[in-house]
This record gives sequence, C-alpha cells and structure tokens, in this order.
Amino acid sequence: MSKRTEDLFRKVYQPGSKEEQTAAYSEWAETYDSAMQESGYVSPPKLAALLAEHCGKESIVLDVGCGTGLSGEALADAGFETVDGIDISDGMLAEAAVKGVYRRLFEVDLFKGIPVEDGQYDAAFSTGTFTLGHVGPRQIPEVIRVLKPGGIFCLTVSDASWTDQNYEAELAALAGERFKIVYNELHDHVLSHSMQAHFLVLKKL
Repeated sequence: MSKRTEDLFRKVYQPGSKEEQTAAYSEWAETYDSAMQESGYVSPPKLAALLAEHCGKESIVLDVGCGTGLSGEALADAGFETVDGIDISDGMLAEAAVKGVYRRLFEVDLFKGIPVEDGQYDAAFSTGTFTLGHVGPRQIPEVIRVLKPGGIFCLTVSDASWTDQNYEAELAALAGERFKIVYNELHDHVLSHSMQAHFLVLKKL
C-alpha cells in the first residue's frame, strides 16, 4: 500500500471531528476505488450477495454511506436495479454519480437523520460505514425507520467497532419491537489490515 493511501486510510478511520473526516474523504475521492482495491476491500460483493439471499432483486435499496459507489456497483452486479445512495461527502457522491448505478444520490449526515419519510425502502445496505470514527449502533434505528415492514438491512460492522462500541448489548437494547437480527457472522473485510467485520442482516418488524 502506498504511503499516501496509508495516510488517508489513517485519517478517515482515526477519531477526529466530522469536518476533518469529511475533508479527508473528499481528498481521497478520486483515488478511493484503486486504493480500496489495493487494500483488499472485499466486503461489497459479499454483502450484496447476502442481501440477494434475503430479499428480491426488484427491491428498492438504500445504500447507506455509499462513498464512491463501489457498493452500488456490487449491488448492480448482484442484480439490484433500483438503488439510492447517501453519503456525508459531496466529493465521494460526485464520484458515485459517474458510475451510473444509482437512481438518486443525496448528501446526508446520519447523526441528523435521513430526509426521507418512513417506510420508503424495501432494503438498506451499508459496508464500511458502521466502523470506528464513523457512525455507531445508535444510528441503526434511523435506517430501520425508512424501511417498509419486513424490510431488510444488510450491513458490516468492523470487529474493532463491535467490541469498542458494545454492539451486542446496544443492538439487543435497540431492537425491541423495531427489528430482529436474522444473521450475524464474522468475515474478512479489509485484507491488507487483517480487518474483519460482522456481517449482519436485520429485519424490520
């Protein structure tokens, strides 16, 4: 991995202000795809395949933290045709738009909420967003909110975040009558950093 890639990787995953993180992603946007390929980022196609196991490919999907659209491409390759993407970085969204796999893209800060009415999506998808320095378990109910009853949310949670942010207990407390966990397994996430992630499937009740 190049020094610049390593430096940017460190910037976006280390604790810092939201403004610093957003700026780092905008700086990285043009070379993000090649950098993640170099890093051995294997989650998008694996998670897209998992989503396809749990919902029909005609589903309207919200890609949460879509970045430059690597996840959107993985969803398209898995057969999903109607995908909207949200991300906090306008630079990343500009790169995602070029790929032509999204119906709609819009800038969203999950801490402020998704500007969408309840029950608009059949499924949601998120890889690389629920991790250290990014969003945590308490933003999950906001994603669940925009799903239709019975909707599926497939996401990765980095193993370090799972421990540091106490996901097991947090999810148990948050689920209630909102959702249930139907799948939770640990898989490779970013090979160059020996990172693993929990691959989760949540179903809205």
